Amino acid sequence: MDRNHPSALCIKGTQYGTGVEAITGASYGTFSPSQSLFSMSSSVKQLYVSLAREGWDRWFWWMLVGMEAVLCWAVVKWVPYTEIDWEAYMQEVDGYRGGERDYMQIRGGTGPLVYPAGFLYLYDGLRAMAAVTAAGGDNNGSDSDVSIDIRRVQHIFCVLYVLHAAVVLQLYTQVARRCATALISSSRHSPQDECDTATATTAAHVVWFWRVAMGMCCLSKRMHSIFVLRLFNDAPAMFLLYLSTLFFSRNCWRSGCVIYSLGVSIKMNVLLFAPGLLLLLLQATPNVYETIFCLSICAMVQLVLGAPFLLTYPVSYIRKAFEFDRVFFYKWTVNWKVRYGSD
Repeated sequence: MDRNHPSALCIKGTQYGTGVEAITGASYGTFSPSQSLFSMSSSVKQLYVSLAREGWDRWFWWMLVGMEAVLCWAVVKWVPYTEIDWEAYMQEVDGYRGGERDYMQIRGGTGPLVYPAGFLYLYDGLRAMAAVTAAGGDNNGSDSDVSIDIRRVQHIFCVLYVLHAAVVLQLYTQVARRCATALISSSRHSPQDECDTATATTAAHVVWFWRVAMGMCCLSKRMHSIFVLRLFNDAPAMFLLYLSTLFFSRNCWRSGCVIYSLGVSIKMNVLLFAPGLLLLLLQATPNVYETIFCLSICAMVQLVLGAPFLLTYPVSYIRKAFEFDRVFFYKWTVNWKVRYGSD
C-alpha cells in the first residue's frame, strides 16, 4: 500500500490501515478483517469493527435513552404502584409546611425525619406539583382539600429516570471510548507492532463490552422500581451524584461540587463518596487552595439549605439530618443478600 495513501498510516515502519482508523474515526478506507474473530464472514467482521468507532457512540446512546423512555412509560402504565415510603414522606413534608423546624419533632409513619433539608424542599415541590384540589375545596392547600395524584408523581419520576439513565450511559460511553483510545495509543507506541487488524478488533471488543454493559443497565428491574414504582429519595440523590460525576469527568470541579452537595442534601448516603471526591480534588486541582475552595462550596450549599433549621434548632438538625452514628443492619440489606443467600 502506498505510504501516502489517505487510508494508511505508517508508524515505526509498520503500515497501519483502516482497522485502527475505524475505531478512532480518522479514516474509512479498505479493511482486512481478522480471521480469528468468531469465525464470522468478512463483511460482518468489518461491520462489527466499523460500528465500534466513535461516530456511532451518539447513535447508540440515543437508542438506549429512547428505549428507556418507552420502558418507563410501559412500567408506569402496566405495573401497579407500590406504596412504601411516599405517605411517610408526605407526613414529614406536612410537618415542615406546618411551621415545625425542630427535626426531632418532624415525623412520618416510619419514624422521625432522617434526611437533610434538601429532601424536604424537593418533596414539598413534588407535593405541590401533584396536588389535586378536591371538589368544593377552597384551594388554599390545606390537607382536607388537597389529594395527591400519584400517577402524576410517577410521570415526574419517569422523566427523572430517563435523565438519570442518559447521564449514566454518557459516563459509560466516555469510559468505553477512553479505554479503546488508550489501547490503540499503547499499540501504536509499541516497539513490536504487527498488524493493525488485531488492535482494531481488540479495541472493538472493548467498546462492545461496555455497550453490552450499558444495555444491561437499561434492563435493571430494581432501578425502575426505585424510581417509578417506589418514588424513593434515592432516585434524585443518585441522579445528582452521577450528574456531578459527569461534571467532574470534564474538569468542571466547582459546578460539580455544587451538584454533589445538592445530592447530599437529599440523602446523606451520597456523603459516602466524599473520600473519593477528596482524592480526585487533590489530584486534579492545581493547588491545595483550590481543593479547599471546592470543599467550601460543598459546605456552603449545606449551610444555605439547612439555614432555617440551623438557625432555630441546630443540634436537632445535625443529629437527625445526617445521623453520623447511624448503624446499618444486615437484615435490611439488598445488595449483600446475594453473598449469603436470600434468607
